Amino acid sequence: MISRLRPVEWGLLGLSGLLGLLMAVILSSIGDEPQWLPEAPAHAHPTAQVQVAPSVPLENLAATWQAPLFSPDRSPDRVVGKAQVTSLANLTLSGIMITGNLQMAMLKQTDGRALTVRLGQALPNGWRLDHLSPQYARFSLDGRTQTLSLYAKRLPPPSNRPPITLPREPLP
Repeated sequence: MISRLRPVEWGLLGLSGLLGLLMAVILSSIGDEPQWLPEAPAHAHPTAQVQVAPSVPLENLAATWQAPLFSPDRSPDRVVGKAQVTSLANLTLSGIMITGNLQMAMLKQTDGRALTVRLGQALPNGWRLDHLSPQYARFSLDGRTQTLSLYAKRLPPPSNRPPITLPREPLP
């Protein structure tokens, strides 16, 4: 049976034997020992000098918290507190999120800043979110209630132009 092998088959048999031998050498980890550099003399390392940060009085660092570092306009943060606003005229309801245990209204102020409030929480101006539905949010303050509704965008009217038709051309 071995005498019937053609020269190409003998070559492939020899190649598979060489690959098997190469795999055995790799798996036996011959020559895997690391080549270490000679040990450096002990006096060769310079002594490390420890540098201490300069001490600065706290008054000199006041600008770091009065002008936020990553704010583009570099103006101080506004103080969040009870503003004396009597209505919600400066707020627009931009979104409502109602999930299993989370009910939240997303509002947009006239200056473009976003504001979120959960059901039962109060806004910085004192209005409290009492009721939330998929279309509106109801707020209350001192016995008064005010409702903000989502803005429903309308689609444009349908076109009066006929649909595009392709010309009929004979197939070659």
